[in-house]
Amino acid sequence: MRAFDDVTVITVTYKSVGIAPALAKTLERYANVIVIDNASGDATAATLARLLPHARVVANADNVGFGPANNQAVALAATPYVLLLNPDCDISVEALTALRASAERYPNAAIVAPQGWHGPQHPQPSYRHAFYERRPRQPYRIPDGTCSAKWLHGCCLFIRTEAFRRFGGFDERFFLFYEDDDLCLRALQAGYDCLLEPAAQVWHAGGGSSTPSWRIGFRKHFFLVRSRHLIIGKYLGARAARLYRVKIALTAPLATLFYTVSLQPKHALKWFAWGCSAWKIN
Repeated sequence: MRAFDDVTVITVTYKSVGIAPALAKTLERYANVIVIDNASGDATAATLARLLPHARVVANADNVGFGPANNQAVALAATPYVLLLNPDCDISVEALTALRASAERYPNAAIVAPQGWHGPQHPQPSYRHAFYERRPRQPYRIPDGTCSAKWLHGCCLFIRTEAFRRFGGFDERFFLFYEDDDLCLRALQAGYDCLLEPAAQVWHAGGGSSTPSWRIGFRKHFFLVRSRHLIIGKYLGARAARLYRVKIALTAPLATLFYTVSLQPKHALKWFAWGCSAWKIN
């Protein structure tokens, strides 16, 4: 018997066929599962549909982005709670139980996140201040108990469905990156709480949601700058966003050249993508 009739577990995939068996092993525990595949062009959707016959697998014709795909899935959900889970995450029944218990204990919480782990000795920073606030220069510390935050790591978010719909879900202008920053800030603006629940733990491989390639790497770096420009403009104003764009646009050519000459292709690719993004922003 599968667990959690009141929770829909949602996963957005893109070229995730390599981790599909592990993902299916995680998702098969839960009664309600929705997978949105963002036009992977490989066997991701077909593999998950075969391994998870009880799941609703939607294969998009285009890659609409992380936030829009999650909005699409939440619109299909018929449960009071949804869990947004990255494909490279594994969450146990016990951890999901702890998340739900925390949401029930704090009825004003719209979003509750678990403590992420990259490995037994490697906690993932799972909460922090808002992106525009100064952060203390100190090692990440797991809190002793449930705490409020202005940002929760978007790899795993337990969400009250009604609240998500009330404050509008993800801003679909964010194709990739900073959508979790914006989601939490808008939940707070709407009067809800965003909580970290350290009693719940999720394993997150990190960077494993899609098969690595230079093309995917370029696109990730490209959208990082585009999304940061967008969120700076949204919360700090047009002037701050313009200064950020100019800084990246002027620095990128020299940085790309430097890392190319010094035979550091990953850094060269990053700065080349950043520069392309900055110059394309209107």
